[in-house]
Amino acid sequence: MQMTDKDKQLLALMQKNARESVASLARQLGVSRTALQERIQRLETNGIIDGYAVRLGANVNRSPIQCFTFAALNNKNFPDVIKQLKTLTAVQAVHSISGDWDLIIHICTDTLEKLNAEINKINELMGIVRTTSNIVMETKFNRGASL
Repeated sequence: MQMTDKDKQLLALMQKNARESVASLARQLGVSRTALQERIQRLETNGIIDGYAVRLGANVNRSPIQCFTFAALNNKNFPDVIKQLKTLTAVQAVHSISGDWDLIIHICTDTLEKLNAEINKINELMGIVRTTSNIVMETKFNRGASL
């Protein structure tokens, strides 16, 4: 799907505040409410808008232990591994990367014991060849984007 400048402007506004009313977004973009609703529907249908989520505030008690696990796979066609990783609730995000590793897996748990169990589950997945894990000691800043 070819995105227009209006689509890009809309996405930028929605990323700032996805709860902004359609009427307010339409005014800001200079289009009718109906046209904007159709545009949003088109972006959703074409997979540009994949969903809506809640970003938790800093004062929410989150899982205190975060880890980034690098994983190498036995082949570059890994939809089955991704499907298996989606079933692990401690896995927050999975990124495909270039270089010696194929994936970065972001894991959050309450304890080191739970983290160890999650990493063991990942190592047992069919298609995972090897991993190395790095525990986050301190977050220096976070722009609020998904990691």
